[in-house]
Amino acid sequence: MDTVTRIGVSLEPELLKAFDDSISKKGYVSRSEALRDLVRDSLAENTWKNDDAEMIGVFIIVIDLRVTSVLEKVDSIYRSHSDIFSHSSSVPVDNYSKMDVVIAGGKLHELRDFLGDITSIKGVLRGKLASITPGSCNLHQIGLRK
Repeated sequence: MDTVTRIGVSLEPELLKAFDDSISKKGYVSRSEALRDLVRDSLAENTWKNDDAEMIGVFIIVIDLRVTSVLEKVDSIYRSHSDIFSHSSSVPVDNYSKMDVVIAGGKLHELRDFLGDITSIKGVLRGKLASITPGSCNLHQIGLRK
């Protein structure tokens, strides 16, 4: 950070105490540091609302292998969205499930569409997307838990 500008903020005592308690638990060393993160997160929400924003994302998908034909359905969805994929990997979780990690890039609506398609499959237990906006590196997350 090259320069900073000081600002004044007025808060009710109860709100300030709750804020101080919250940032202390999160490990912030100062209110300024916490406020900067809040402002960045708030600004990042605008990008997250823009379906045409370019994003790079990591999908975490947990699949129940006991569900009939779940792998064929998942593979079909993967193939239909392959244009956004950069890399994928699969790890066994136990005898009955596996976790896929997929790295993808594209417009936000493309990433959301993939997440919606994959989590609508019976046998997909979890689906989560964590993504960043190139240039700003603001982190966004959405997910489904069944």
